[in-house]
Amino acid sequence: MFNLIRTRLRARAGRHGDAPRNRDARLQLRLPNPYGGRPWLSATVAFSAAPHARGETLRLRAHVDSCLRLTDAEGSPSLGHGPVARRSLADSGRHAAASLVRGVLSRLPAERLAPITARRRRSWIDVQFSTAPLDAGADALTPEPLRRVYGGGLPRLAAGEPRVGVWSGPAGGPAGGLARLVLLQFDERDLGAASGFNLNASAARLVEPASAADAEAAETGVN
Repeated sequence: MFNLIRTRLRARAGRHGDAPRNRDARLQLRLPNPYGGRPWLSATVAFSAAPHARGETLRLRAHVDSCLRLTDAEGSPSLGHGPVARRSLADSGRHAAASLVRGVLSRLPAERLAPITARRRRSWIDVQFSTAPLDAGADALTPEPLRRVYGGGLPRLAAGEPRVGVWSGPAGGPAGGLARLVLLQFDERDLGAASGFNLNASAARLVEPASAADAEAAETGVN
């Protein structure tokens, strides 16, 4: 299967001529806060492809930042507020949606919303896949911040199995919170075959008090 993936990627790179170019794409999404201020949720997904003479390296990165604040941000009007005469059709739609959300949330018991609104949650995903021959295998794809934690890569505990590293503990810093990191690696030395397949995937999650988002907004001047 891995040889088939590698063959298709090489064939696709070859169709772009003798000098294939890198490809990049980025997508950003936001869920506005109906009370105004910072979005309830912002997400960024980035994809890149770097062709090589004997293969291709693909990378997918994603970052999600969510904090459900149910109070008006100081100096920021609630979503949709403004003179009625100046509202466009889109503005009117946003105003109606924001009013509906605020009305629904106002009817819910505060204690049921507290576990959601009291926390800021951030997640990062970084997946790199390469069919190019790499001397260091999957270790060569380790992002630099993780390289400082795990060194050159994860230890090989058993032949024919992927390497997995898991860390969980206090996030540190003045805000406190909890952090979790999962790292997955495998290449042809783990698979026991000359497949030319290299994969490095990492996922991190940070959960901290919502007050940390307020402090960050105050420092950066972003509401």
